[in-house]
Amino acid sequence: MTGPGSFGHPGSGGSIGFAGPDAGLGFAYVTNLWNYRPDDPRAANLAKAVRSCLD
Repeated sequence: MTGPGSFGHPGSGGSIGFAGPDAGLGFAYVTNLWNYRPDDPRAANLAKAVRSCLD
């Protein structure tokens, strides 16, 4: 997610949460529209944008 010490978990319906203690980062995305896709692009794209800000 953000490095070797990071942790998190995808949630049901397209939600995701993760933390990167070394980066001082916590991130969560929760949707009110449940999605059946396990690879929800909304959460993946947001998480990718957050990680790109750390570079």
